[in-house]
Amino acid sequence: MTSYSRSHISWAAYAAALWALIFAVFHVIWATGWYVGLDPEQARIAFAKTPFFVYDLVVAGMCAFAVPVALALAMPWGRRLPRRLVGLFAWGGTGLLVLRSVASVVQTVYLVGSGQFVIESRGLWELWFYLGATLFSLGTWRFWRQRVPLDAA
Repeated sequence: MTSYSRSHISWAAYAAALWALIFAVFHVIWATGWYVGLDPEQARIAFAKTPFFVYDLVVAGMCAFAVPVALALAMPWGRRLPRRLVGLFAWGGTGLLVLRSVASVVQTVYLVGSGQFVIESRGLWELWFYLGATLFSLGTWRFWRQRVPLDAA
């Protein structure tokens, strides 16, 4: 397999790793009290509640864990790991992101249908989830379809 084919196969997994890294950094930044990209007053109220703060740190940890999982989908060292284990983590993360995205679409359709829809800055984060779901879906699907190790000639 040529290096062009290798990069053609793995671009989505590399992009998914970058997506997860960026989101992990944002969650850590938010947990430290800098609410970039969020409504500051609403964020301050939310993060003052211990369960929400803990939730944010758990999500940051999940995103940090997703970085090597996504990289395992694209890099040769990922082919040396048990395929089912990589698949379990990759499909699990993909499933969570797809479920979150589908719920967002259903909620948006409901709000539009009931006349309660208001465009707000939160919409940007919804697009971010859609991007993550798409990248992880493509990376995981391509990994699972790939039968020949990436480092094979």
